[in-house]
Amino acid sequence: MKRIAIAGLNGGENILAAKALATMCGYDLSISPSFSLTAIRYGLSMDMKVCQWPDSWVYCLGAFTERIVTEQRYGEKFVSDGSVLKELVWLKCRYPRVEPIYEQAMIHSLERVVAVYAAKNYDIIFHAEVLSETDTAGVCLRRLCETYHIPCRAIDFSDRENALQVVADCLQVTPKMSAAHSLSKALRELSSPAAVYSSGNPAEKPDT
Repeated sequence: MKRIAIAGLNGGENILAAKALATMCGYDLSISPSFSLTAIRYGLSMDMKVCQWPDSWVYCLGAFTERIVTEQRYGEKFVSDGSVLKELVWLKCRYPRVEPIYEQAMIHSLERVVAVYAAKNYDIIFHAEVLSETDTAGVCLRRLCETYHIPCRAIDFSDRENALQVVADCLQVTPKMSAAHSLSKALRELSSPAAVYSSGNPAEKPDT
């Protein structure tokens, strides 16, 4: 298993865990396209909080396109911070009940394309196991995985180091660096001015 994703953590924790795991296993890191860059590219509203239905749908489609292009470059060894399902879950949670029939059809059609891609292109998605009635994003992701038969395993991320080791053991990968050192390195690099960080990504609220 070499094409994997870390999902279900809040904000920068998702990126930190994915980056640390990539460092630990010697894999590439695939980071979500930031909302601001995607908005500029596709001429969308720059304020994600007031982003209306048309721009939200275009963002989701654009982010999916950007991500699969990036993942194809990495080939068979990468860790994704959330997977292509990240933006889809955001869209579904943002518009849980859309009245016009064509909007329902648009979300469902996009869901089928994105989820089928995920089922074919990810060996497994590791998801933070704590779910509650208010964790709509987590519930949505789990349902997608069940519906489209996407391999998904619940992991307790309350202890970062232990979680990374559990994931590495599941992948049957011999770590190139310890979990502690991988986390330390990831933290340093993400906090540096030159760090590639997806701040402003709407998938952070909610995250998947």
